[in-house]
Amino acid sequence: MNEREGLPVQRVGRGQAGQAGGKPKKEQIEVLLARMEDMVGSARNVPLSDKCVISRDDMLFMLRMVREGLPEELSQAKWLLEQNKQLIAEARKEAESIMRDAEAQTARMIDEHEVTQQARMEASEMLQQAQAQSTEIRENAVQYAKGILNDLDKQLTEMLVYIKKNNKDLQ
Repeated sequence: MNEREGLPVQRVGRGQAGQAGGKPKKEQIEVLLARMEDMVGSARNVPLSDKCVISRDDMLFMLRMVREGLPEELSQAKWLLEQNKQLIAEARKEAESIMRDAEAQTARMIDEHEVTQQARMEASEMLQQAQAQSTEIRENAVQYAKGILNDLDKQLTEMLVYIKKNNKDLQ
């Protein structure tokens, strides 16, 4: 019970708010948000202000439960961005390695005119292949990241609209 107002305060345990994997489902997050709204709506007003008194522990508990229920796509997007950076770094290293190999090969063949021309052509082809491969890897990684981030943006926007609506309803 809330000691100050004599109102019952329900705590949501992991067994109630979490699904089998320990993460709350969307519906359960909505229940938690509704309980938070009820806590704010039924909270005792502070005299001569528009402020109210809410149990810090209860509110922090509810917020932790909501945070645990955030879409896994958020952490996946962070991981994906890191993977994207690593792929680009690896592609650059590979391109630099190919360039060093091409330069070394060109230096060895520089003595003979025909051999020099052949080396230049091969180096150019190797460079084009490395650049094309690097571009393809980067584009694929960026497209994948955009897809994940767009899905995440859509979900977070829906949650934000819901929270703002509920916040507006509270005012």
